[in-house]
Amino acid sequence: MKSLLLSAVFLPLHHIAIAQKMNSSTPPSFDLPKDSLIDLAQQTLEFQYPEFIFDTSEYEITAWANTEKTLVRYRRIIRFTPLRKKEDNLTYDFEVNLTEQSISPFDSWGMDSFYIPTPEDQEKINFVIQAFGMPRMGFNNSIIEEVDMYRINIDNDLAFGHYFIDKASGQECMGSIEGSYAQMPDFPEPIDTDPLVEIHE
Repeated sequence: MKSLLLSAVFLPLHHIAIAQKMNSSTPPSFDLPKDSLIDLAQQTLEFQYPEFIFDTSEYEITAWANTEKTLVRYRRIIRFTPLRKKEDNLTYDFEVNLTEQSISPFDSWGMDSFYIPTPEDQEKINFVIQAFGMPRMGFNNSIIEEVDMYRINIDNDLAFGHYFIDKASGQECMGSIEGSYAQMPDFPEPIDTDPLVEIHE
């Protein structure tokens, strides 16, 4: 009984300690390296959403800060849309606000629309990765499942590519479309006096 009581007390105190650390007057980004901020984000996720289990290797994880807040962002490297969810408005990315101890979009919208691959979906993703050589670094990578093929979209701010591979053989079909975006003219932008700055180390 004594050990159960200690465990029950430890978790809230541990969470409070994290919150106090992140709410200090000096932004944690200036005190802690990137890896430590990511560790704190993982602890926050595990405490607030213990049922959410994910593979960190499938996300690009970055840390950002300004004088008011510190964020850890998780961007899905390959976005997969299964055939059964083509009409759904799926979300793939999330971020942990270490200063406010909040997690977006889960705190506001829940996890119903957040995509977590089933084992069958993961087999399909792995198939496309092997057949097409994904991900393409420096680009957004997405796979959309069709009845008899996969549509692959790759793009960044400068260029794009649309490809199609057969669902059974993994061979390209229907050709491909590649191109670059026209350079937009430079327009004056409002000056952000407190921009978020990425923490690299």
